Amino acid sequence: MPPSRSRASAVPRKKQRKGRNAQWAAQFAVASELCKLGYEVAFTLGHNTPLADLMVISPRRQHFLIDVKGLSAKNVWIVKKKRKRFGLYYILALVPRDKQNEFFVLTQHQANGLIARNHRRASRRTRPAWDGFLFSAAAPYREKWCTLPR
Repeated sequence: MPPSRSRASAVPRKKQRKGRNAQWAAQFAVASELCKLGYEVAFTLGHNTPLADLMVISPRRQHFLIDVKGLSAKNVWIVKKKRKRFGLYYILALVPRDKQNEFFVLTQHQANGLIARNHRRASRRTRPAWDGFLFSAAAPYREKWCTLPR
């Protein structure tokens, strides 16, 4: 007989599964878009690489990494600032069930700038800072595939 679970412990697992589904959907959606644009893509699954989700080769044979962040609904982008790394890009993917996907393409420098701006705003309002930024802050980077190496 399986161990009984309290109602409280079941709720976070459901939310966690939903978030994982969005992340998986986002990674595959981003890989699909990149392939359509002529990039070669490999997933870092099982390679113990927390730095990035995708290893990519551009049509002109330039190698780089992509860290994918996925959401199923417009919410805050949780992005932790990482040590500067050459060739690291971020693609934020909104993958709703009932609408078309949206993609936001940023350099590591641009993502770190949005994180820093969020921290400055939080300190002015005496709110605790969290890693990431508002969904709307990514708007200027919508569909900016030209940000990536060609």
